[in-house]
Amino acid sequence: MKYFEFGSENPELMVMLHGGGTSYLGMLPTANKMAKVYHVVLVAYDGFNPDEPETEFVSPMDEAKRLGDHIVEHYGGKIDILYGISYGCRVLMEVLSATRLTITTTIADGMSLRDYPDIKSKWGKDVYCFFFTGLFYAVMGHPGPRRKKFPAKITGRTPDEAERILYGKATWHSWKNQDYYLIGKKTDYSLFEKTDMHLWYGIKGTVDKKLSRGLDDLKSRGYPFLVKIFADLGHGGLAGEHPDEFLKEVRAAHERSAGKKTDGEQKDEI
Repeated sequence: MKYFEFGSENPELMVMLHGGGTSYLGMLPTANKMAKVYHVVLVAYDGFNPDEPETEFVSPMDEAKRLGDHIVEHYGGKIDILYGISYGCRVLMEVLSATRLTITTTIADGMSLRDYPDIKSKWGKDVYCFFFTGLFYAVMGHPGPRRKKFPAKITGRTPDEAERILYGKATWHSWKNQDYYLIGKKTDYSLFEKTDMHLWYGIKGTVDKKLSRGLDDLKSRGYPFLVKIFADLGHGGLAGEHPDEFLKEVRAAHERSAGKKTDGEQKDEI
């Protein structure tokens, strides 16, 4: 696990968590842009870091714990902005659960509001991963000219954009461990109360339309959060392809956090 830092001269700390099946390189241009305003820590997960090909992904809990250790040791346990995209939102929720950390603004971009199935047995979990994880490993784990078309279609990106973010050298164990330890785990949405929570979705592709289906139910249960829908962008498209606009939106969200506007109100689409 590595941490790449940018803009250390800036007083406010922003931690960025990339998606599953990808490497930190997909977020590198955006991290550099954010460093004009924030002190950025870009996390590179074990197993998906081209600089450390010998490592393997252990679990989102492991990534979150070690990130927490790093933040406590070097930054006194304080994060001004915590950002996660796609699978990074799973790690993000584990980071939020750490009582030793104080997090002002949290942005979950393309967060799934559905839990993994409630399977107890190791055999059942292995079977689930064989089929569910195996599909994505086959399609995205070794991207090529044909396979990159699938993630492009579901995320609303061009094939070249999809190819840029994929990491094709992760092991099967790293892919499996992304899902295995989340099977049967229930998302604790009460963690939204310890931060100013923002949920973002880019619904141009099919992914975020499905991921955001539980928004109305989540609102009805009274959890505090703000929502923003990006109708003309795909899954993770703002951070991935539009760093200037991403910086603008992050700054706006963080400034709103000072006013504690977490009433769950749906914001206008853009």
